[in-house]
Amino acid sequence: MRTPSLAYLPAIDGLRAIAVLAVIIFHADFLKFLPGGFTGVDMFFVISGYVISQSLSERGSTSFAGYLKDFYRRRCLRILPALLVVLLVSFLLSAMFMPQFWLSEQINRTGLAAFFGVSNVALAWNTDTYFAPGGELNLFLHTWSLGVEEQFYVIFPVVFFIWLRYRAQSFAAWVVLPVLAVVSLGVSALQTQTDQLSAFYLLPGRFWELAAGALLFQIIDKRRGSVRSRVLVSGLLVCGFILLMAGFLFAQPERFPFPWAISTVAGTVLMIAGLALPVAGHHSPVQGLLQWRVITYLGRLSYSLYLWHWPVAVFLRWTTGTESLVVQLLYPVIVLALAAASYHWVETPIRTGKSPWQRRAWSTGAVSVAVMGLGAGLAFWMTENTEWLSLSQTRDTYTWYAYKHYPQEDIEPVKDKRLEGRQLFVIGDSHTAAYRTMLNLVSLKLGVKVVDYEQGGCGVLTLMDADPAKCAARRVADFKDIEARAKPGDVVFLASLRMPELQWRSWWLGRETGFKEAMAEQTTRKSVAAKAAAKTVLARLEASKVHILIDAPKPLYKAPPNRCSDWFNQSNPICLPGLTVERYRLEQLRAPQMALLDKLKAEHPDLVVWDPFPVLCPAAICSAYDKDGRPLFFDSNHLSGQGNRVLEPSFTKTLLSIWTQPG
Repeated sequence: MRTPSLAYLPAIDGLRAIAVLAVIIFHADFLKFLPGGFTGVDMFFVISGYVISQSLSERGSTSFAGYLKDFYRRRCLRILPALLVVLLVSFLLSAMFMPQFWLSEQINRTGLAAFFGVSNVALAWNTDTYFAPGGELNLFLHTWSLGVEEQFYVIFPVVFFIWLRYRAQSFAAWVVLPVLAVVSLGVSALQTQTDQLSAFYLLPGRFWELAAGALLFQIIDKRRGSVRSRVLVSGLLVCGFILLMAGFLFAQPERFPFPWAISTVAGTVLMIAGLALPVAGHHSPVQGLLQWRVITYLGRLSYSLYLWHWPVAVFLRWTTGTESLVVQLLYPVIVLALAAASYHWVETPIRTGKSPWQRRAWSTGAVSVAVMGLGAGLAFWMTENTEWLSLSQTRDTYTWYAYKHYPQEDIEPVKDKRLEGRQLFVIGDSHTAAYRTMLNLVSLKLGVKVVDYEQGGCGVLTLMDADPAKCAARRVADFKDIEARAKPGDVVFLASLRMPELQWRSWWLGRETGFKEAMAEQTTRKSVAAKAAAKTVLARLEASKVHILIDAPKPLYKAPPNRCSDWFNQSNPICLPGLTVERYRLEQLRAPQMALLDKLKAEHPDLVVWDPFPVLCPAAICSAYDKDGRPLFFDSNHLSGQGNRVLEPSFTKTLLSIWTQPG
């Protein structure tokens, strides 16, 4: 066993191993064993703060410029090589095996931002939290913590240099870091209540965690290796371990990072103190375990383990699924193999190399910037050329995607003076975007201008409940814009999801279970709220003297065709519920919405209902594919390009009936 020293404590690597294993177990969702395992990232923050402080303290005698150049040279060599490899491999696998879908733009944006250390900022701009279901499909979600650390490295070296140079002469040098840490803790407490995305992802709410490790170093710097009390050391380690386990087992996502991160941060601080303070050769059972060769090796692999564990999990989730025992057993083997290869063949050789570009700060920086730029450019090219790289049937974007493809079919324009100058305004959630191919065809055929106002998750006149309160400001702004641009006689098309989804239901409990769950969501209270919201919207639009068009609920399915279309994903458990549904089941599910539409039509004569259901489901069994085997739906509820083209004649006929009717 390697003897602990002031320069290197093997047990710190043991702590790293605990941190990364906690995160991996949490993300693997293994038996809900560590529901707070995500706090392992907070352990990393504290450890990084301490270790970076120790490293910087050994170079404090150099000039400020030399001190900074050497620090950033070592950080580039330490962080970038393995990160760039993981990012590029992830982008390639994504292009090959994962169909582009409604989250792809967000995922690609996160990955591209990760090349430059700002993926946490990209994630903070989203609407989903770290714990939202959509996050499970983002290959680059885990890079947020690297962004926080890299941004910390912009500020911290300067603050620490001030302490190194002036700690003996000025009390103020001791105050800067604690003040920043306290302010950051206050920001964390406030943002956890008011803006959890910023609290979780951004540096201001996380600075205090890294600063805690640095403050520990400052406090115990001269005392390292001097404590002989076994009782004190054992007490620090045991108390620290108890606090860590409290975080692993009980941390609540909705109250994170404040106050639950305090438990993990305090526990890590106590454990590092218990490892750094005792004299050389003093061992407690906890320290002995942390210095076990297997544990310290995993600790040295921890960076690569962290980088690889999440993309592998997402890739398996997209293809085979992670539910089977075989996949669960293979997963840690794959991650460990990739991490070991990354550590031994990428991390270590580049970090310890002796070539001029690795030893000179300016050349290291120049090469790093160039490689980052080239890597990001290559990754961007892959996102723009998935049709060339994909192994999935979804590479046929004309059939699968509701993009604004120029139609391959001949378009026969409709000549009618009553259509001249007409505008079609389309507003709603992601189902508005899912009509783009159809709307493009209509625009070309009728010569009308289409203006869309799409906002994912922001349904308008959903018929299931009051429209989402979080979207109120955006909804009002869109209506104001429509009122300013619309002329009497124009059409406003309200397109949104209007039926409880069937995907993600408890189908493994029986055929009836999922339908019962969906039906149970449609309560009288929600119906009353839905009608009130609808009347408000309709009254506002009627005042603009426009025609109001709404789509009745379309079919939806228990599984997504885009994830069940290929040899490498058809066995995924997500596909087991199947891609067909009995028509009468869907009729039952949409009955409350259809009844509400009948009431609204009676009260609002200008309201026109277009029902795509009979076109998409003409038989007793509704299928996500047409009779020729082409997909009508992209996922469980959004239309495909083919589905758009199937619906276009019906939609065009409805518009013509509005615009060409007498009077």
